[in-house]
Amino acid sequence: MHKAFLTLRYKFSKKIPEIHPWQFFKELENSLNIIEDLDQIALNFLGKIREIIPVTKQILFIYDQDLEKFRVNNFLGFDQSEVKNILFLRNESLVKWLKVNESYLYVKKYPWVLNNYLIKKEKEILKSLGIELCFPLISMNRLIGIIFIGPKKDNRAFLERELSFISFLTPQIGMALENAILFKEQREIFRRMSRANKLAAVGELAAGAAHEMRNPLTAIKSSIQYLTTKRQNTQEKNLLLSALKETERIEEILSALLSFSRHSDIKMSKCNLLETLENCLELISFQAKKQKVKLSRNLPFSSLFIKADNTKLKQLFLNLFLNSLQAMKDGGELKVEVTLLENQRVLIIISDTGEGISKENLDKIFDPFFTTKKGGTGLGLSICYGIVKSHQGEMEVKSKLNYGTTALVKLPFGY
Repeated sequence: MHKAFLTLRYKFSKKIPEIHPWQFFKELENSLNIIEDLDQIALNFLGKIREIIPVTKQILFIYDQDLEKFRVNNFLGFDQSEVKNILFLRNESLVKWLKVNESYLYVKKYPWVLNNYLIKKEKEILKSLGIELCFPLISMNRLIGIIFIGPKKDNRAFLERELSFISFLTPQIGMALENAILFKEQREIFRRMSRANKLAAVGELAAGAAHEMRNPLTAIKSSIQYLTTKRQNTQEKNLLLSALKETERIEEILSALLSFSRHSDIKMSKCNLLETLENCLELISFQAKKQKVKLSRNLPFSSLFIKADNTKLKQLFLNLFLNSLQAMKDGGELKVEVTLLENQRVLIIISDTGEGISKENLDKIFDPFFTTKKGGTGLGLSICYGIVKSHQGEMEVKSKLNYGTTALVKLPFGY
């Protein structure tokens, strides 16, 4: 990195002395050496550009491995509502153009690219956001991000030295972001492996405990039922009925534990995934309407067949939908999206605009018996995780307090 910065310092000292690059690059080099957090690098990058060039708006997109799309990482000059739902696929025109040319797109200077190459959706996004520049962030011959830049405060055209400045800056930021992404991915892999091992051990323990407790519980339940028929005293009878109700609740918990532990107890067959999703949405539609929750769908196919246990999938999706509804008691939006991924996989995205999950609780949500709901068993997401794993799939939950929650379910595609 040091040689690269020396080269940049020399070039900028020749080309744009007004920007005072020596001090700038020294500060940037120091910051990149101590920052490992992806968001901090992103904010540092956007802030440094604004220090030098008086731009009004910026958006940084980073490639998300889970979504297999470029999503918004950070932004300046926009409201979150303006940018939060913008995504770009790797095979879309703008991404391909930036990757192939490895150079920026100046919208006003190259209108032919906008008019003849970009698709309608991309044109509308650039126009609605007032974007003038698109810069690729490339590291190791891989496009890892894109920065959108809006007009300058005085609305004048960008000078050649300003474009050169950002062009020389982006490779260094690309390297720093790549390192941060790799560091984050390694932590995520370790976290998922740790979770899988922990849940596997808990599953074996749960299965053994549930089997051992069922027999004595059946005897207790039968005894209470018998005594209930023999008691005429109202108070005694009510106490026995309460005890009977509690034994039934214990039975439900034991059944849930067995469901969590029986990952192999599934019946695979040809299943229309979209039909299953629609059926589950229909089942919750009345409750959603009652809570003023809007149900949105982005299902780009008429049908999509996979090999799965349809009953288990219904249990999975209903659990996730009901969790979202419980987080939106005062209204909101529940959105379901289905996307085909690479390597013969399908991604189901279930997102809500509810209360979200705190950072300290997010790592515990798959743990059996962990719950923040009054009267909850804490087994719902554990069972969901087990169902997905039994289908050789992956499941992840992303959330931010007061901003909503997104569940990502990846399943093998085809039958």
